[in-house]
Amino acid sequence: MTTLESPVRNVMLETDRGRFAACRAGSGEPVVLVGGYLGSKEDFAPLLPLLAAAGYAAWAVDHHGQHESPGSDDPSAYTLSAMAQDLLAVVGEVGEGEPAHVVAHCAGAAVAHAAAVALPRAVRSFAPLGSLLTGSEKETAFLTWCADAVAAEGAAGLRNLVDHWVRTDPDRADLMRTRLSTTRTGHLVGFARLLCGPRAGVGELAGSGVPLLFVHGVDDEFTGSPEEYQRTARRFGRDAVAVEGAGHCVQLDRPQETAEALIGFWRAVSADRRRVPAAEGR
Repeated sequence: MTTLESPVRNVMLETDRGRFAACRAGSGEPVVLVGGYLGSKEDFAPLLPLLAAAGYAAWAVDHHGQHESPGSDDPSAYTLSAMAQDLLAVVGEVGEGEPAHVVAHCAGAAVAHAAAVALPRAVRSFAPLGSLLTGSEKETAFLTWCADAVAAEGAAGLRNLVDHWVRTDPDRADLMRTRLSTTRTGHLVGFARLLCGPRAGVGELAGSGVPLLFVHGVDDEFTGSPEEYQRTARRFGRDAVAVEGAGHCVQLDRPQETAEALIGFWRAVSADRRRVPAAEGR
């Protein structure tokens, strides 16, 4: 796969659900990438030029209230349904009415999952990165702690956590500290709390017909083991892609391998779609 450089532009998307900050690169079939809790569009920076070079229009987007996207300070504005509708509005805008491939990291996968179940025809395919789609006890405990810390102290309640992450990833120190201060406190509380509540079921997604690919780092200790990923993927009749040398943020740790897995998946999805009319005509 080529790794030719492709210009990445920062834009503000105007949708009927409001304005969303985005980074975009390339042209072709649309791809929408959404980050997780305490993440942002910048978490996909290494992927964008790789996807663009392969012939895709790649858009990485901040959620409502996250980093550079405007949003409410009211935690109750951040429901799973509302955030799913936000994502569908973004898909509709970048796809100009056509479906888009959706890639979502960690907690963002819960939003993308709900969007795919709500309007399957808008989602050409769905690839969760570092997510089993169902929240574990470990994740719920972490998110509950985060929501309580922000509710009590504002964003400052998570400063020690972010400082810990900075020590393990100093090259991203400015981004991690900046987006903690720019993200709305309503988002930090509301997004965390909604993730601790009911989510769309894996069975609902299986019944939607949306093609699915799980991609995860072999060394991801936050969401689950490779065996757990394989068990979940096999419920859809698929294998999960386990990326060697990657942890929870597989797209940052191994962008080339992650891009190759995604592009191979999308090409297979497109080939399957082209075969359907011929099969029906026999």
